[in-house]
Amino acid sequence: MKLASLSALALASFVGLSTAAYAGPIWVFSSSTGKQVSDVGAITLTQNGVNSVDVAVDLKDGYGFVNSGGQHTPLAFNLAGSGALSINFTTPLGGHYTHSGPHHSIVTENLSLNILGGDNTPFGAFSVAIDDTAGNGSGSGYFGDLLFTLTRTGGLSTDDFIANNHGVFFSADLSDGRETGAQAWSVGIDPPGPSTTAVPEPVTMSLFGAGLAGAFLARRRKKQG
Repeated sequence: MKLASLSALALASFVGLSTAAYAGPIWVFSSSTGKQVSDVGAITLTQNGVNSVDVAVDLKDGYGFVNSGGQHTPLAFNLAGSGALSINFTTPLGGHYTHSGPHHSIVTENLSLNILGGDNTPFGAFSVAIDDTAGNGSGSGYFGDLLFTLTRTGGLSTDDFIANNHGVFFSADLSDGRETGAQAWSVGIDPPGPSTTAVPEPVTMSLFGAGLAGAFLARRRKKQG
C-alpha cells in the first residue's frame, strides 16, 4: 500500500473516532425573574449519552420547591421531539424527602415526573413537569439541590429543551421560607470549556499513531527494495 493511502486511512480513522469524542453542549441558566431574587439559582443541562440529559437545579440556601396549588408547579419545562420519557432522581435520592408533620411526626413526600406538563402563572404552560405529593405551604416543600436524569427512547439532547410561548425555558414554584411564587429562567448560555471541545480519547491517539507508524514502515521497505 502506498504511503499516501496509508496516511489517508490513518487520518480517516483519527477523524472518525475523534468525532465520537465530542460532548454535547452544556447549557446553564443562571438568571431568573419572578417572585424571588434574580440569582435564586442556576439550572445546568449536561448531555449523558445519546438518550439522556442530566439536570441540576442549584438554589440558593434558604430557598426551596413548593407545591402551592392552583396554576403553580414545583418545576416545569418544555421538550422538543417525542418518545417515552423516564426520570431518575439522584438528589433527593429516588425523589423522596422528609419534613416535619403534625405532632412532631416525620412525613415523607415524593417527587415524580408528569409527562402531561403543568402551568406556572404568569409564565404560561409547559409540556413536562416535576410534581410533588406535598400539600400547600413552605413547611412541606423541598429545600435542597434537585438533581435528576431524563431519558427518552429515540434520543434526548440538551438542545431539545426549548422555550414556551412566553419565551421561558424553565419555571418553578419557589419559597424563601415565608413567601411563595413562580420563577422563570429564560436565557441559557453554553459556556466554553473542555465540554464543548473535541478531545481525542487515548485509544484514538494510539490508533492514529499506529497508522502513521505503518505508513513509515511501508515507505522504508520500498526504499530498501
